[in-house]
Amino acid sequence: MLFRSISHPAKKYIDGRKIPPRQHFKLYYAENFKELVNKFVPGKLSEDFVDGPRIVIPFIDENKILVGFQGRSLDPDSKIRYISIMLSEDSHKVWGLDSVDKNSTVYLTEGPFDAMFLPNSIAAAGGNLTSTINLTGIPKRNIVVVYDNEPRNKHIMKQIKTAAEQGFKVVIWPDLLEYKDINQMILGSYSIEEIM
Repeated sequence: MLFRSISHPAKKYIDGRKIPPRQHFKLYYAENFKELVNKFVPGKLSEDFVDGPRIVIPFIDENKILVGFQGRSLDPDSKIRYISIMLSEDSHKVWGLDSVDKNSTVYLTEGPFDAMFLPNSIAAAGGNLTSTINLTGIPKRNIVVVYDNEPRNKHIMKQIKTAAEQGFKVVIWPDLLEYKDINQMILGSYSIEEIM
């Protein structure tokens, strides 16, 4: 479990992001992230890595094996907000494979926090979404690709176009929607039902 004290900085951060309580048990906290990383992968983070406390988001595969994790800095001025650590080069940066039903509709988001709001969802955690799909074993017909709402980002728009041309179902957010991603929509008072 992440933490018990409601005054803990990590708990305040998660509550401030309105992460659903049903997801809290999937999150952890590391006071010294570099120390944690170097225990799993010796020498991965060098002496000059600016350490600090981070929320730890585990990547667990369909066999319930920890294959990596992502650290989210609690420092709002951090130059590296997210850092992903994989325990093997063969592992994939996918959050949620341990609990997804591959035979139902699966929502694929860019980041784990967004996926935590949606039913039966996974996140590519920094990878190319359509490339990630091919690594999951989830049938293409069951995937709905949910990119962030960044209509001025040419890279994202190109990825959306490519995904649609490859036959994937993709979410095209309404033009008037002002929020960048699902978490911001929740913070902006949208309900899960409205987002769905």
